[in-house]
Amino acid sequence: MRVYYSKAAAFVVGCVSFLSLSNPSLAQSQVHRAVEAEEKGYKITLALGHAHIHEGIEDGNEKWLMMPSWAFNADYVINKHWAFGLHNDLILENFTVEEHLNNERHTVLERSRPFATKVVGTYKPGSHLGLMLGVGDEITKEENLFLSTVGVDYGVHIHGGWEVVGELTYDVKWKSYDTWVLGFGISKFIGGRHHKHKG
Repeated sequence: MRVYYSKAAAFVVGCVSFLSLSNPSLAQSQVHRAVEAEEKGYKITLALGHAHIHEGIEDGNEKWLMMPSWAFNADYVINKHWAFGLHNDLILENFTVEEHLNNERHTVLERSRPFATKVVGTYKPGSHLGLMLGVGDEITKEENLFLSTVGVDYGVHIHGGWEVVGELTYDVKWKSYDTWVLGFGISKFIGGRHHKHKG
């Protein structure tokens, strides 16, 4: 159970950090300047990244795996601070991991180009940094796994409702294995209002 509890502890720490940073009294005030902000509309993001898995198995040996991935996110932006949406990641390779079920038993789990789909809420304390928290499923032909996710993204606004984005997420497949995904891409704000404001 040690591995299970360490995953639970890591996820709880992520949740506490998310909630702490989402408290406006704890967030540092931004320097006042003109930036683009979204209010009430949709944001579509496409990103290319790398998935990192430390429980990988290759040729019978444990190995840290790093594989290419794509991300496609669709968010509904409620206001300049809050958004929720469907975030999707596709790892482009097949791989094998050591699944940690408890202290006594470790099993090998095959994953064929896993597709993770997650319902995610995002809080932006300022103009650029977003804090993400959500749940979902990782889907493969072998076995689907329930997951929890926590992450951060950072966007730089450019003209016409476009944004350049970097994103780091940590997916916990409970009692199984974990995935870190680091990605970079571009977002497009669609509909609603998109204007300059002081933030």
